[in-house]
Amino acid sequence: MVSKRPFKINDLLKKLRPYGIEPMARARGKGSEIILVKPEKEGSMKGPQYPIKHHGKQTEISYQTVMAILRRFDINPEEFWN
Repeated sequence: MVSKRPFKINDLLKKLRPYGIEPMARARGKGSEIILVKPEKEGSMKGPQYPIKHHGKQTEISYQTVMAILRRFDINPEEFWN
């Protein structure tokens, strides 16, 4: 089992991509946030969304935030962390 640790923003985005989750194209949330979305249909931006802080490539996303993202997008944590 992989340790449950914070992720760098780019590593988290790479790990979420196989689950169909992507940053919203050319759109940023209020302030320094990006919005993760799991589109209902290809090419759509409708579906579950989750904003996360983004202050550059070295931004660390905490374990608690990763778990909230997994809950929001209905991803099995055991499958994600292995």
